[in-house]
Amino acid sequence: MERPLVVDYVRPQNSRPEGVAFVFDGGVLDETDLVGMVFPDGEILSAGFHTLAEVRGKVKPLLADRLAAALQAAEQGATALCEQGQRIA
Repeated sequence: MERPLVVDYVRPQNSRPEGVAFVFDGGVLDETDLVGMVFPDGEILSAGFHTLAEVRGKVKPLLADRLAAALQAAEQGATALCEQGQRIA
C-alpha cells in the first residue's frame, strides 16, 4: 500500500517552524493484529481502533482534521492536499 493519503502544510506557530506532514496508507489491520503488537522503544504505549468521533476527543484538532482528510482520501482513492488539516484540493 504505502500510497500518500494526505500532504498537509502546517504554518509556523510560536517556536515551531513551518512544515509539511504526511499520512500514508499503511494497509488494513484487525483486532487480531493488535494482540501481538510490541512497541520496543517505548515511544508508543498502546494501539487501538477508534471512530473519528472518539479520535476528536483524544487528539489535538489539527491531527483530528488531518485524519478525517485521510479517511476521505482513502475512500476516494485520492491524495488530499491540506493546509492546517483543512482540505484545499
